[in-house]
Amino acid sequence: MANVGKNIRVLRKHRNMTQGDLAEQLYVSRQTVSNYETGRSNPDIDMLVKIAEVLETDVNILIFGIPVSPSRKKEHLKFAGAVVLLLVLVVLLWRLSLWEYVWRREMFDMGPLFAIGMLLRPAVYLAGGWTVMQGISVFWGFKRQFGKAFAIIYWGTLILGGLYLLLTVPYCVMSLYASWQMAKASEFSRISYALPDFWQNAVYWLWAKMLLFKFSCLFFFPGLVLWNGRGARPGTPAGSGAGNPGD
Repeated sequence: MANVGKNIRVLRKHRNMTQGDLAEQLYVSRQTVSNYETGRSNPDIDMLVKIAEVLETDVNILIFGIPVSPSRKKEHLKFAGAVVLLLVLVVLLWRLSLWEYVWRREMFDMGPLFAIGMLLRPAVYLAGGWTVMQGISVFWGFKRQFGKAFAIIYWGTLILGGLYLLLTVPYCVMSLYASWQMAKASEFSRISYALPDFWQNAVYWLWAKMLLFKFSCLFFFPGLVLWNGRGARPGTPAGSGAGNPGD
């Protein structure tokens, strides 16, 4: 019965009752209720029955706690998985950044820097935003927001994300390919990318200069948007994830 006091406190607060309110209906002192909730003393079976009646619950719930629904368990698993993924991405970014620094100093080549900065670092912030919102939903019951505006923001974020990948992935792939060719070469040689010059210049100035060195953290906010998805339908329980293909 170690958690009985905690369960009483949770159920009491859920019904917006003070310790004094509960004590009055149980015909005991407020200090007695306080002792129950802090674990200094435990109610006997008769008192548990009375407490359950006042709080409109079951004695088993007072003893074992409120059962976690399958949907809530799923949300907890999602949060745990997101935390693990975020940690893996952070460690990967750290290790690759150390390797890239050595490579850049020895080979005078920035190809890996662009690939890491324009793909991996944004992925870390994106996962971070999603993980933070999932944690807030699981532990504080924050609900996904519903409405036409949220749907527009969601689809707009997906479209912009697709355009970003369309511009940057070919550039990063070609830069990594050039770096690989340079590593194979017996001596330093300039290897041109198999992309039009205007594409290389556009990607470099628009993405590399702006995002790689200054604003990668902005990808945290699309992570928030993707967590919300198109928004929860009215009446959907918090954290159920219904109507959110972005999960």
